[in-house]
Amino acid sequence: MKVIACILFLLNPLTITFGQTITSQIRDSKTNAPIAYATIGIVGKNLGTVSDSYGNFQMSLIHTLNTDTIRISIIGYIPKEYRIENLRNRTLPAIIYMDTEVIYLTEAVISNKTKEVFQIGLKQKYCYPIPLFRGAKSKVAFPQKNVQYEIGTRFTNSKKINLDSIQINIAECNVDLVALRINIYTIDGDVIENILQRPIYVSLTKSTALNSPIINVTTHSIKISSDFLIALENYQQLKDGAIYLFANFKRKGKLYPTYYRDGTQSNWIPLQNEKSKPIALSILAFSH
Repeated sequence: MKVIACILFLLNPLTITFGQTITSQIRDSKTNAPIAYATIGIVGKNLGTVSDSYGNFQMSLIHTLNTDTIRISIIGYIPKEYRIENLRNRTLPAIIYMDTEVIYLTEAVISNKTKEVFQIGLKQKYCYPIPLFRGAKSKVAFPQKNVQYEIGTRFTNSKKINLDSIQINIAECNVDLVALRINIYTIDGDVIENILQRPIYVSLTKSTALNSPIINVTTHSIKISSDFLIALENYQQLKDGAIYLFANFKRKGKLYPTYYRDGTQSNWIPLQNEKSKPIALSILAFSH
């Protein structure tokens, strides 16, 4: 009995950590205003959530380890991290204050030269039906099974470009209103980093969504000189299969591979078909 009691005593702190649900509110440290739609997740795992419009959130710590880290982040603020082992006998603060991130702007260059606008990405006309196996469709559901917080296209780039606009080719829309957050990441080896200075939110009616909408992003001054990833995020938890994006599962997929992640702070994973070939979404980037 003494041995059993000792084991239960040793396991008790783990039960507190692994079984608890954390709740908190995120606010701006200067203005005290709630921060909406911040991402909260376990680094490297498919466990995470998003704060609501009032900055509130809750998240279960089941399936976490003491060595795991909770990261809270949103564009424009310095991320915050908490080690799970430090939450063993206590929880997060009732209010988490985040500091704004100081962004240093690059020097503006004035020129009278007219730059040519060009587009990169997979056009909708290349997303033809697939005759390779029965029941295949040239479109990808988003989100799937209440996961895929983000999904997007990787673009290979070796120039210095200014991103002007983004076109999303949606094949099917099963909701009246599509609420998305668009994220732009630069890729340097294994490092994928969001380069936006402020979030890009998009609300599309069903009719607009089905008409290949083009989102103008010139006011965000997005300058890119490396490979990059344009990703769509269902920050308000769209229902499963809310939209279907046109995609190509064959040759063209090698040019613009699709990446996704199931957690707000998890790792990116390439999306492949049943024959382990990359799938490409029909997302276009217009740049100059």
